[in-house]
Amino acid sequence: MKRLISFVICIVALSMIIPQEANAQKKKKEKKPFVWVLPELTGNDSFDEYLLKCDTLNTRIHQYCDNITFYEVAEIHVIDENGEKEINYHVVDSLGNLRSSNKAFIQNLNLILAYPSLASEMALMAACTASATTALPSLGLKAMSYGKYLKAGPKIIEKGGVEMKKIYKKARTQAKQIKALKAGKIDDVKALNAEINTSDMEAGTATMRVIEMQKTDYEAEFSKITKEDEENPVAQDDIPEEEV
Repeated sequence: MKRLISFVICIVALSMIIPQEANAQKKKKEKKPFVWVLPELTGNDSFDEYLLKCDTLNTRIHQYCDNITFYEVAEIHVIDENGEKEINYHVVDSLGNLRSSNKAFIQNLNLILAYPSLASEMALMAACTASATTALPSLGLKAMSYGKYLKAGPKIIEKGGVEMKKIYKKARTQAKQIKALKAGKIDDVKALNAEINTSDMEAGTATMRVIEMQKTDYEAEFSKITKEDEENPVAQDDIPEEEV
């Protein structure tokens, strides 16, 4: 009898432990990342307008965030044939090649100017989501399968908004840095470099990059970027006030 009671107690205990372990495993599972795919349109003008706005906004956010090359300002140690060193400061790419400061500034300025329009579109998406919610019942049987898309707008805004804000702030700081570089304000360049790297988790350092170049190589690259700067003049270097 004692063995039977012990056996029953074990079974009860296991029945309580196993579900808890299963629930713990479920909680540990990471959520799948949200990926927007435009579904087939429903034929309902209000709901389809919402779907198309989601698609357009998602595309614009990706265009804003993807395929952007952020450069950095580096301290270039130019070594001549006698081993003498001259220190200059230039915009460089990830491989340490000199890059046109004008082109880098213009890219950052374009990112800064594009941000307010996209931010406004994201703000208007809330009203469009409300209209789509009202229109959902009129879809009839389709309402069950299309209801999940009501969450798409807020998810696109949440995901894109965070990334866009990060890029926007970095673009502002880098534009200020390049402007200071062009004006020869090296102390400001170094201070802004520290600000960029401190806020950039991937950089992990506030130290300015140092690159050594032989004088002949430096002169060749300098000649190239000088020509690019001349071909890409900066119309205006005023940086707009920061959007809240």
